[in-house]
Amino acid sequence: MFRNAHTSRGTVAALAVALVAGLVVGAIADDTGDDVSLETKILSATVYSHQAQIVRSGTVSLDAGSSRILCSDLPEGFVETSLIVEGSGSADAQIVGIDFERREADYEGTPRYQELRAEVDVLAVERADLKLRRDVIRRRSAMTQSVSDLSVERGREQLAAGTFSMQEWRELLAFMEEETLAGELRLQEIEARRTEIGKRLRWIEGEIAKMWTGDSRGKDLVVDCEVASPGELTFEITYIVGGASWHPEYTVRYIEELDEVELTYAARISQSTGEDWNGVDVLLSTASPHVGAAPPTLFPHFLGAVRGGISGRVTDATTGAPLGFANISIVGTPYGGMTNRDGHYEITGLTSGKYTIQAGYMGYEPTRRVNIRVIAGATKRVDMALQPARISAGETATRRGMDSEDMRIRPINTVAEAIATQPGVVLHEGQIHVRGGRSSEVEMYVDGIALSQAEITPTVPYAEMTVAGSEFAASLVIAKPVELETGAEPRRVLVVQRRILGTFVREAIPRYSDHVFVRGTLVNPLDVPILAGPAEVYVESAPAKGAPPVTNFVGKDSIQDVAPGEEFTMYLGADQSLKVEQEIAREVLTRAGSRKTKIRFTVSITSESFRKLPAELWVLDRVPISMIKDVEVRDIEILPEPDEYDEEGLLTWKLTLDAGERAEIVSEYTVEFPSDFTPRGINLE
Repeated sequence: MFRNAHTSRGTVAALAVALVAGLVVGAIADDTGDDVSLETKILSATVYSHQAQIVRSGTVSLDAGSSRILCSDLPEGFVETSLIVEGSGSADAQIVGIDFERREADYEGTPRYQELRAEVDVLAVERADLKLRRDVIRRRSAMTQSVSDLSVERGREQLAAGTFSMQEWRELLAFMEEETLAGELRLQEIEARRTEIGKRLRWIEGEIAKMWTGDSRGKDLVVDCEVASPGELTFEITYIVGGASWHPEYTVRYIEELDEVELTYAARISQSTGEDWNGVDVLLSTASPHVGAAPPTLFPHFLGAVRGGISGRVTDATTGAPLGFANISIVGTPYGGMTNRDGHYEITGLTSGKYTIQAGYMGYEPTRRVNIRVIAGATKRVDMALQPARISAGETATRRGMDSEDMRIRPINTVAEAIATQPGVVLHEGQIHVRGGRSSEVEMYVDGIALSQAEITPTVPYAEMTVAGSEFAASLVIAKPVELETGAEPRRVLVVQRRILGTFVREAIPRYSDHVFVRGTLVNPLDVPILAGPAEVYVESAPAKGAPPVTNFVGKDSIQDVAPGEEFTMYLGADQSLKVEQEIAREVLTRAGSRKTKIRFTVSITSESFRKLPAELWVLDRVPISMIKDVEVRDIEILPEPDEYDEEGLLTWKLTLDAGERAEIVSEYTVEFPSDFTPRGINLE
């Protein structure tokens, strides 16, 4: 039997109802009851990576007797199984049934259609005006050209006759050029705007087309109530809808004089949910429902090998079962393939470098692995586990059955129970679990104040935001309400801005670049994770005496996922006060006609500091490693000895240079190979 929550006068009843499409919960109200229209507005939106959880609210006045409450505000394509209805108020009422009714009324009478048609009319008038202006400019340009041709011809005659000065000639030509250029610029502006209007009109046509298709007419939410005594009842309606997303964007400013980094954490929000967000409280969930700023990567040198590969297995993340015939692609390259029946794949022929690999399979979320390092002559193993796809807008909500626990009316009596209604949150034996995290790993915030079982401890919320959730399932509460129309350009909002202390070294790879790059080892000082995203890097140089500091854009980098308190590394552009140069000399040691060829390589690296203070400089280089039986690398001599020398032949020196100090590194080695081999054939430098 389903249980009903009954409200009494003066008592606030919180009714959380999980709904299933087409299912009536409890008894259906008498068809003779009055229909009451419930108009709601969006209060808040919790935005995830591909969808949003929306909360709407509206109030109705109810008379005694049976009432059917109709709400037509829900967007098309919301996930029906995600719907939760909460009601509270002064009316002594009992919810006896909840259902959906498909709207068969003429969509042309809806406010959304009227709004779109009004926009079409405005854009049509503007486009006609632009066409008229374009035609006028073209006629004027043609007339100007005719006058110009005639004026130039007469000018030549008068110039030859001495009645037209060279200065007047120049002024005539400048005038004609200015008129022509101004006309062309106006035409470009008009065409750009016409293109924008065309795109917007095509989008509106698509939205209107959705309205008259049989599957997109929308549904009304119907709540049947028995009211013992009249009063008001306020409903909050929560649901999941697709078409919304956000991603982080960062601005990193390195302040040279202080050796500090200022991190600006922003978010770009986009939404095409079919409903406008006007003054909506937005929460951003971190859960998963020219030189350049960084130096190139130094790869080991394997003689005789120029290609590598990636292999692995693709499986179901929940069951571990192999996914046969899944699509595999190397992002940004023509390389790719498909898994076999056992889920195995192999991609060969890749040059040394870092790659992003993506796996896709019908019914599963696409999965990417980034910064996969491929080394020539070796195969990198990369296994990928795909998560089953979540139900999104437009999909049917019949993927799983609903038991009585899902369908019954559930009263909410505590903060923990309210939090447990959120996606990814489970209340088990009185303990909150967020996305698998134990209760000891979860911190809850209400109005910026952290809650614990033992006590309520005040905390200082960020000026820009407040935080709710656990370490890797936090919600960032944007400080100001957001205005964002459906389908509009994405909106950028500030999350937080902080100064970050760290340790900084200079790093040089002279084999690939003459520049010395600043590498900072930083610590995430926030109570929320820093999510993977692009970063623009700026450097604020120390000011000259009496002058303000100068900030220069140096390039773009990226930040990977960083937990609160975790260290992470960022490259902060080139330091022009350090110089590193490299020279490579070759000497052939083989006599003519010998069966073996010997070449002696001498690599000289010179570093010099022009900084006022000591600088820690890391210099990276390599010696080759042979992977060919008859090719040897011998007689290796390195001065000074490197601080790091790994099995792949990569070398690192960690130097400390005082102001004006120079340092020299010399590496020597001999490569010996059969004389019938060619240097190109063994990948010799």
